[in-house]
Amino acid sequence: MAKIKVGVIGAGLIAQMAHIPAYIEAGAEVYGISDVVESRLTKVSERFSIPKVYPDYRDLISDPEIQAVSICTPNHFHARMTIDALMAGKSVLCEKPMAMNAGEAQKMLEVSQKTGNLLMMGFNNRFRGDAQKLKEFINEGKLGKIYHSKIGYIRRRGIPRGWFTVKREAGGGPVIDIGVHIIDLARYLMGNPKPLSVFAATYKYFDDYRIDGISPWESSDVKEGLRDGRENDVEDFAVAMIKFEDSTISLETSWASNIEEDRFYIDILGTEMGAKIDSYNPIHKGSKNNSGSLKLFGEELHSLVDYEVRVPEVRSHFEEIRYFVELVREKKPDHLKTANDGVEIQKIIDAIYESARTGKLVNL
Repeated sequence: MAKIKVGVIGAGLIAQMAHIPAYIEAGAEVYGISDVVESRLTKVSERFSIPKVYPDYRDLISDPEIQAVSICTPNHFHARMTIDALMAGKSVLCEKPMAMNAGEAQKMLEVSQKTGNLLMMGFNNRFRGDAQKLKEFINEGKLGKIYHSKIGYIRRRGIPRGWFTVKREAGGGPVIDIGVHIIDLARYLMGNPKPLSVFAATYKYFDDYRIDGISPWESSDVKEGLRDGRENDVEDFAVAMIKFEDSTISLETSWASNIEEDRFYIDILGTEMGAKIDSYNPIHKGSKNNSGSLKLFGEELHSLVDYEVRVPEVRSHFEEIRYFVELVREKKPDHLKTANDGVEIQKIIDAIYESARTGKLVNL
């Protein structure tokens, strides 16, 4: 069977740490790569033995040899590059967030539907071992009716440097950068309810990168000396209440806050049982789950009982891309409907920022 030939647009950290090695492991061929920085393009193509390089992404998506594309660029390029790739007949895996706003996200979805070409969003946390196991329990009805989730993706000190903190390039701070992950995962576990309203607040108090012993997350532009990474006009902490028809989510997300430790957590309340995922494992730490990351809480024989569930260690980005390659190879639709969900998540993110700006409840 011939290998799927893939093109990667954006040769930065997420491409190098996740997409390129994951495609190789999944049995696809990374046939081409594009980036506007020539030195980065050369270095990454040589490191991974990628045969074709394209300074202009439009040349990559025009190459008839390439069947599928990963969009691994800063957020403000996502919509334009995704739409162009779909129009060129490619299947597309777009990194989160889907776009800069819901309007752009909706256009991406519509082009995918119109062309019939696959659009999948990079919601890799759905593929975590603890998330998949919890989804099984939920689908089997073991939690009963889920009515609330308390969720957070919070760092003690982890403000990125580079385009991440520039609103015109990123769209916002931790809400759109890491909050998008935990919102999507919670909503996915809850059955993807439709959001009705949002009330939120954002804060900006931490700008100092000069903390001894702390290495900030840096974009490739900063690592390569193309910018100093000091520009910062986005929030560093946010809280929100998201209302659905018969359930709610309470969210906290931060790049910097005076807490004990970094956390990625979901507390789910169901009528029969509750569940907890609590494991901070981003890609630069290997994206594997701690063995005790999933717990269930309920009662049996008139007694309260707690269960610690063993879950497989999973590299979530690798499993996500394995799934995408299978869809492309078998010419199947994305049964997880991540593009549809991407639009809904983008609506929630837009509403969080609008509510924080106005101080008012935002109805969707």
